[in-house]
Amino acid sequence: MFGITRSLAAPWWTGEPAPLAERTLLCLPYAGGGPQTYRRWGELLGPSVEVLAMTPPGRGRRYGEEPCRDLPSLLHPLADALPGLPHRPYVLFGHSLGATVGYELCLEIRRRGLPMPQGLVVSGRQAPDLPWRFRQVSELPDDEFTEALRDLGGTPEAVLAQPELMSLLMPALRADFAIVESYRHRGEPPLDVPILALAGTEDDRASADHMARWADRTTASFALHPVHGGHFFVDTQAAAVTELVSAFLSPPR
Repeated sequence: MFGITRSLAAPWWTGEPAPLAERTLLCLPYAGGGPQTYRRWGELLGPSVEVLAMTPPGRGRRYGEEPCRDLPSLLHPLADALPGLPHRPYVLFGHSLGATVGYELCLEIRRRGLPMPQGLVVSGRQAPDLPWRFRQVSELPDDEFTEALRDLGGTPEAVLAQPELMSLLMPALRADFAIVESYRHRGEPPLDVPILALAGTEDDRASADHMARWADRTTASFALHPVHGGHFFVDTQAAAVTELVSAFLSPPR
């Protein structure tokens, strides 16, 4: 597995130490999100799984850093940090934007000849070869951008209602949506990595039909599971999501 270069990995990945873990789950957040979504996952998945969550530049403890506005500027340093992770098998989990990042990270890992993950979980994100069907919001005026976030959900109203706080958060939020809107699939060969796709039953941004197309992105096994809820079911249905992830991490022998 990977060698140990902790100084590269430390800014990107955070989580509770799990010395008895048999595998690592690397979690990638949705647009505007961070590691807080996954703070209880270690408890839910148990001691055999080490949960590490990505903190992108421009938020949390990395607030002073310039946010990434395109996928390559996020992907390349993220891949550089992988050799600093522990020596154990790993799986990638990504929700919404994080699913795209996870998939593209797999491609970059393959290009670099690094150890591939044992699996990829894509959640709440249409297959990468499908065209983006929603309006562009990253360059909207502040008030219209805030309203677009309100319509999408996921950002607490208590945050949206504070202009001063929103002005601090706006650069990172806009940067994430710029990545979403500028992403174009390059048509590389499918991965040889099992994929689990999770689709919210009320998620009109990533319906089961749109997520079923992820099957084309792997030559290994593929499974699609519904999860009750809208686009942010990863927050509202943590127990159900981690139960599906746990089964994926430990398939029947």
